[in-house]
Amino acid sequence: MAYPTINGPYGLLPQNLIGGQVFAGSTRMVPIASGYGTSLYFGDPVKLTSTGTLITSGLAYNSAAAETGGTIGIFLGCEYTPGSTSTVVGTGPLYGKNRYQNWAASTVAADAVAYVCDDYDVIMKAAMITYNSSATPVIGAAPSTAFGTNLTSMATATANTGAGTGNAFGNSNVGLMLASGNIRRTTTAPFRIVGFVPETQITTTSVGSASSASTALTLTAANSLIVTGMLVTGTGIATGTTVDTVSGTSVTLSTNTSAAISGGTLTFSGYQEVLVKWNFGYHAYQVAVAI
Repeated sequence: MAYPTINGPYGLLPQNLIGGQVFAGSTRMVPIASGYGTSLYFGDPVKLTSTGTLITSGLAYNSAAAETGGTIGIFLGCEYTPGSTSTVVGTGPLYGKNRYQNWAASTVAADAVAYVCDDYDVIMKAAMITYNSSATPVIGAAPSTAFGTNLTSMATATANTGAGTGNAFGNSNVGLMLASGNIRRTTTAPFRIVGFVPETQITTTSVGSASSASTALTLTAANSLIVTGMLVTGTGIATGTTVDTVSGTSVTLSTNTSAAISGGTLTFSGYQEVLVKWNFGYHAYQVAVAI
C-alpha cells in the first residue's frame, strides 16, 4: 500500500511511549505451548493461560470485554526449532531455531517462544475500520473530533482468521472501531485515541442534497474517498456529524441535518490510522486479579 491509501487493517504496531519517552523496541519472550491450535499474527493482542503460555486474546477478534487477568500485550513474531521435515524451497532442511512473522495453528515445537510488546505505556498505530459485524473488516476513518475517545478492536465477527488483506505476510487483520453510528465512544473500552497519523488523512468534497431533519444524503456522483467515520461539514450539516454508512451515492449521516440541502458542496474528512494507548484495566500489568 502507499499512503494515503490503507488497503486493510494490520493489527496494533508499537510506535513509542506515552509522554514522549524513548521506545527501544523491547519485547518479552513468552512460551507458546507446542501444538497450540490458534494462529497468532504480527500485531495481535495476546494473553496468558493459567499455565503461563501465550494464546490469542479476545481483543484479537470481536470483543470489548476485559480479559480475566488482562491482555498481556502485542504479538510481534516468534521463534522455534522447526520439525526435521521442514524445508525452504531451494535450500533443503532447516536446523536450529528460526524466526517467524506469525504462529501457524497447531505447530509442533517444544521450544517455541513469542516476542511480545508488554509495555502498558506503549503508543500503538492501528487502522480504523467501520463499525460492523461482517466477516471482512472494511477500512473506515476517525474524525478529528474523535481525539480522546475510546475504541474497541475487531478482526472478523468471530475470530482473527487471517482472511484480511494484511495477512498475506503473516500480519494481523485486527482494526479499531468507533461506537455504533461511527461516533465517539464514551463507554469503557480497551483503547484510547491519543493522536492521528497525518499521512493517512483524507479530505474530499462532494455535492449533495438532503431534506431538513434527515440523515439521508444523496450525492450527485459516487466518491470512493468517502468512508464511514468521516467528519461532514457544510451548510445544513449539524456540528459533529459523521458518515454512518456510504453506498454509491447514498450516505447516511450520524445526525439529522439542521436545514434542507439542495446541491450543496460538503466536505468529508477523516484519518484512516490512529495512535492509541491501553486504557486502565485492560492490560494484564494493570489488573490485580491473576489468572
